[in-house]
Amino acid sequence: MNVLPALSFIRIMGLLSAPQDLPYSKSLLRQVLFIYFVSGLLVLLPGTSDLFTAVVLMLLDLAMLTGFLKFCLYTRNTSTRFLQTFIACLGVGVLFQLLALPLVLVMNTGAELSQANNALGALFYFLLLSWQVTVIAHILRHAMNMQMTLTLLLSFSYVLLVIYISNQAVILLAAS
Repeated sequence: MNVLPALSFIRIMGLLSAPQDLPYSKSLLRQVLFIYFVSGLLVLLPGTSDLFTAVVLMLLDLAMLTGFLKFCLYTRNTSTRFLQTFIACLGVGVLFQLLALPLVLVMNTGAELSQANNALGALFYFLLLSWQVTVIAHILRHAMNMQMTLTLLLSFSYVLLVIYISNQAVILLAAS
C-alpha cells in the first residue's frame, strides 16, 4: 500500500479529510481489506480460544460493516459512495486495531494486573472506542450528507450492535 492512502486514513481519523478524498480504487480496497483482516486477527487471537473463532469473528465483522454501510447509503440514495466509504472505514479500522493491539496484548498476558492498571486499560479502551465511534460518524456524515449528531447516533448504535452480535457469536462458538 502506498503512503498516500495511509496519510489519508490518518487525516480521516483526525476528522480533517473525508472518504471522498480517497481514490476510487478496487485494488486499494483489496489491499486495505487484507490488512484489515490480518490486523483484526492479531487483535482477536490473544483473547480468543482458537484461530477458527477469530476468523469467524472477522468475517462476521466484515459482513456487518458491509451490510450497515450498504443499508445506510441506500436509504440516503448515496449508494455510489459505497467503495470510498468502505475503504475509509476499513483503513481507519486498521489504525484503530493497531492502536488497540498493545492494550490487548497486555490485558491477555495472563499476568495479574493491579486495579490501577485495569482501570487505566479500561479508560484507554473507552477513549479509543469513543474516538472510533466519532470517526465512523464523521465518515458517515460525509458519505450520507447528514448532520453529525445523527451520524453519531448511527455510529454508536452500529458499534453496540457489533459488540452484542460478536459476544453472542463467541458464546455460540464456545458452546459447540
